[in-house]
Amino acid sequence: MSQHTPIPVNAEQNTFDAPKVGKRKTKAAGVPGVLHAMQHAVPNRALLPLLTMNKDGGIDCPGCAWPEPAQSDLNVVEFCENGAKAVAEETTPHRATPEFFAKYSVSELREKTDHWLGKQGRLTTPMLYDRDSGDDHYRPISWDEAYELMASQLQSIRPEEAIFYTSGRASNEAAYIFGLLARRLGTNNLPDCGNLCHESTGSALGETLGLGKGSVVMSDFYNTDLIISVGQNPGTNHPRSLTALKKCKDNGGKIVAINPLPEAGLISFMEPQSVKGALGVAEKLADEYVQVRLDGDRAFFQALNKELIRRDAIDHEFLDTFCSGAEETIKHLQSLDNAELERGSGVLQRQVNRVADMVEAAETVVLSWTLGVTQHKNAVYTLREMVNFLLLTGNIGKPGAGAAPLRGHSNVQGNRTVGIWEKMPEHFLQALEDRFGFDVPREHGFDSVDSMRAMRDGKTKFFMSLGGNFVRVSPDTTVIEQAMSSQELTVHLSTKPNGSHAYPGRRSLILPVKARTDKDVQASGPQRITVEDSFSSVHASIGKRTANKDLDLQSEVEIIAKTGIATFGDEFWQPMIDDYSVIRDHIEATIDGFERYNERIDIPGGFFLPNGPRERIFNTSDGKAQLTVNETNVIDLPRGAFLLSTVRSHDQYNSTIYGLDDRYRGISNGRRVVFVSPEDCRERQLHHGDLVNIVSEYDGIRRVAPNFRVVEYQTAKDCVTAYFPEANAVIPLSEAAEHSNTPISKSVVVRLEPVGMTANEAEDQGLVLEEQQK
Repeated sequence: MSQHTPIPVNAEQNTFDAPKVGKRKTKAAGVPGVLHAMQHAVPNRALLPLLTMNKDGGIDCPGCAWPEPAQSDLNVVEFCENGAKAVAEETTPHRATPEFFAKYSVSELREKTDHWLGKQGRLTTPMLYDRDSGDDHYRPISWDEAYELMASQLQSIRPEEAIFYTSGRASNEAAYIFGLLARRLGTNNLPDCGNLCHESTGSALGETLGLGKGSVVMSDFYNTDLIISVGQNPGTNHPRSLTALKKCKDNGGKIVAINPLPEAGLISFMEPQSVKGALGVAEKLADEYVQVRLDGDRAFFQALNKELIRRDAIDHEFLDTFCSGAEETIKHLQSLDNAELERGSGVLQRQVNRVADMVEAAETVVLSWTLGVTQHKNAVYTLREMVNFLLLTGNIGKPGAGAAPLRGHSNVQGNRTVGIWEKMPEHFLQALEDRFGFDVPREHGFDSVDSMRAMRDGKTKFFMSLGGNFVRVSPDTTVIEQAMSSQELTVHLSTKPNGSHAYPGRRSLILPVKARTDKDVQASGPQRITVEDSFSSVHASIGKRTANKDLDLQSEVEIIAKTGIATFGDEFWQPMIDDYSVIRDHIEATIDGFERYNERIDIPGGFFLPNGPRERIFNTSDGKAQLTVNETNVIDLPRGAFLLSTVRSHDQYNSTIYGLDDRYRGISNGRRVVFVSPEDCRERQLHHGDLVNIVSEYDGIRRVAPNFRVVEYQTAKDCVTAYFPEANAVIPLSEAAEHSNTPISKSVVVRLEPVGMTANEAEDQGLVLEEQQK
């Protein structure tokens, strides 16, 4: 059955939802994208904030971290379809009132999807769950009572028993004092969503280039000869980047897309703000599409690097002047077997040669990637090999060239810059101690995965989340649900109900916060916050909406600082509540690069933080960029098994589910689907529309994500794809990327069991996965 054939009407009904499958799209954005955005924006009163979003004097998009263009390059509107959805989530007129929580018990909330929970609307007042009361419902609580409860809990536990988790939407100001709160308690347990996504990037770039961030600016995208995009779906995850890709093409540049799935946003683009785009005329983006096997990127780049060395298409002068390790790395690459590299990548040598032709013809190359690269067991080694490519060709530290990791959440990079990390360097910790006068802990804390393991093992008692939906973004769903429920007190700073609220600790607080669009007035007047984008630019965001003034909301800064006051009584908290510029003064005094912070955010577009690799300055042990030797890795699958990658749908941003459609992949009205190639379906005796369970087995534990529809799709051989968080149940907490400790969300060994098949029947059919443990 072809991938475009509808699922038969008489097929067994999916217990969870009823997805419909149509024809996938081969072009992104255009008028359909605008119309879909307006379907969310108009009924949710989001139009006014959208008109100034990502512009001077407006709000920074609460979605992705794609940078704002230079003021001279601004379009009439600077938001994308998913940006409109993100703002609509904040401006919605719907309310999750105390009556909502009185109607639905915690047990009943667990039966609801995150899509349903989010659509209940904005939280209106603080809520408390107390398991000891015998009531299975949240009930209202005053802010003063909430602060007293948090202070009492924090005062009664050891510092290492507390976890402070940060979502990427938090501002620099909120993140900085959140770190201050944890360290004032005496812990560096500061996990964040960055641990779950780009930690592998930071680890690899920090080791090889001396800075765990990208090295490009927007003009590099516009003016490069070649963009190589790896593991990205820009049409969904950062649609505004499509405009930059189009400008690259308009300026004569070329694009190579490397991905197991063909994504509409890398095939062709209808620019909605151009006449041609409005008329439905699409412009081709990718000049070469490389369908790599999951976890095959390293083998591909090794093959590419080997071919460039064979042609002597490398920059010897750059290597001699700025790099270490070139001789050993080149020798290693020359020794690799082409057939093994082809088996590992799934890419034929003739296509490697075509990409090498494009690289050889290009004076400049931008190498861009997202989570398709970072969430594998061997992700750090893959990224080191990608850095080898940039160094071998001299594509670091010159216009139109460099490393471009594209972050997910709008300020996840800024959170790290201002101190949200479990192992911040000594000079930062000492600066805090000098500034605030308390003993700052030096022992490294828990990252996200280690926090999950500590919660699971009963080593923690307090969990506080600055935004986010920790349970739903985590692997091993059942384990994390139980771990969250085992805490003595859980605290969630949230705008709307989400799945984590359904798994409260013995006591749990839901604290309603002001969103980025909300006007925030404190003692000194209206406040603004700041964020850092993927290109290390820091700029201001100013919320102006007053439509939620009827709600009993407090700002993230206010909640964190008042928790500090209630717990420790220190005098330095209150001035930071009254005037957020005081927090920026503290940041300036303790972190390099923020000189004249309050002054420079008045500049339209903000300012750039220092970036050594842009200047060919490498803060490594010997002051040079490091080429590295990385072994080739080929995952040999057991008979009948697949590699699973978890991804977002188009109506989704991280754990926030805006709707039940994935327009570009042809899915509507459901999310429990698994994409399988037609060839694999034939070989595994699967059929379009079959109902299967996705099963993994690690550490002798059988994990199941139940009831997924098979959808034939042109994905890479032996590779399947499903949406998270629905498929997170099969991702083992025990397995994580080496060096970065990031979950292996993009390369989980699984089998697809027809619903109703027992484990013994699966074993009889050769579907067991125990070989993967050998």
